[in-house]
Amino acid sequence: MAIVTLLSLNMSIISEISGDGDSQLPLAWTTACTGNGVSLPPAKSNYLYSVRESTAKFIGSARQTAVAISPDGAKNYMDHFDMKKFEKYVKHINSWTHQFPLVFDSMALELNLIALLDLLQLGSGFRKELHAAAGRGASDTIRFGCISLHISQTALDAKGLQALTLGDVSQHFGIPLFGEERPMVEGSSAVMVSQASLLRPLAEIILGCLHDTGKRLEQGGFASLADFIIKMCSELPTAAHLVEKLVSAFPSLRDAAEIDGQQVYLFKKAQLIAYDVCQRFGKSDPKFAFPDIGDMTLFVDNVVPAMMQHHGLIVPSDAIAAKIKAGQELTLAETTAMRAASIAAAQLVVDYANSAESALKPGDIAINQATLGNYWWHEGKDPELRVLQRLVCKNTVYF
Repeated sequence: MAIVTLLSLNMSIISEISGDGDSQLPLAWTTACTGNGVSLPPAKSNYLYSVRESTAKFIGSARQTAVAISPDGAKNYMDHFDMKKFEKYVKHINSWTHQFPLVFDSMALELNLIALLDLLQLGSGFRKELHAAAGRGASDTIRFGCISLHISQTALDAKGLQALTLGDVSQHFGIPLFGEERPMVEGSSAVMVSQASLLRPLAEIILGCLHDTGKRLEQGGFASLADFIIKMCSELPTAAHLVEKLVSAFPSLRDAAEIDGQQVYLFKKAQLIAYDVCQRFGKSDPKFAFPDIGDMTLFVDNVVPAMMQHHGLIVPSDAIAAKIKAGQELTLAETTAMRAASIAAAQLVVDYANSAESALKPGDIAINQATLGNYWWHEGKDPELRVLQRLVCKNTVYF
């Protein structure tokens, strides 16, 4: 009787892992797509400009008191800027797509894996739990999983993404679905049960992201994410065009929020896909050589705002600062304010660095929001800076 009871308690979990049963998208993914109800920029808008303009407008609003940006801080920061370190770190970031320890049968397969890696740049809010369970953070977990999928020759086209199960995600990404076992009856070890792992919502978010993307690709007549990107770039070879098409097509990339009646556009992962595609294939294929790559904004996640706060470029309210210091989870409004302020402050840095007022000598790499963002992200991995508390937000598919 106890065995039957145990099986009935775990049947729903077993069904989800095997792929049987309800084919609806995981609730964790649905609730994490917080930008789904936000209106996109008007037709014919440049989505890169929309990010810059909407964040500046939001941060400059009199009603916005969550985070302040510091013009004086931007000048002071750039007056003491380490150009050699900047160029070293950005060159390292720009070269990562060329350094896959993998073999690809075609350019399209390589493009597809790079795009999937960027599509899945999420889970930063589970950083603490991931390190405890697997000894690696969110970014390394996603990289590990995508490489595992490729090595195992798992189909990653539109149909293949939809065929993946929660068990597949757990196996390839190293994310446990179950926590510690406990007795069903206190004081008796005859029957043990396991509750869901604290990381199970992350696995469900990843699965939902893959399933929904595969479904929308198939509905649109695209064989894979690479097929989508190639066709969009063949229409118009610009980063703005690709970002617009990606954001419009896939909810997992619709990184936006409406706060106090204002639309705030961030589009982190869509911009990241365009940037990495350009870095990897731009020199060999003109349709990926985006002339507007310098118009991109920060790929703002949990690390970049922490670095900008550390450098005195953004100043959160006392309440938000206290939550960040304590490692507490931020609300959607608080997270959006920190990320939007980072983009607005970064523009101050860029404008000053490229002005006649600045004594900074131009180097081999242009100082723009994308390169600065890459630099701050890499800098956040420095041993003495890894101890800085980062933004924590679990209920998001965007970073």
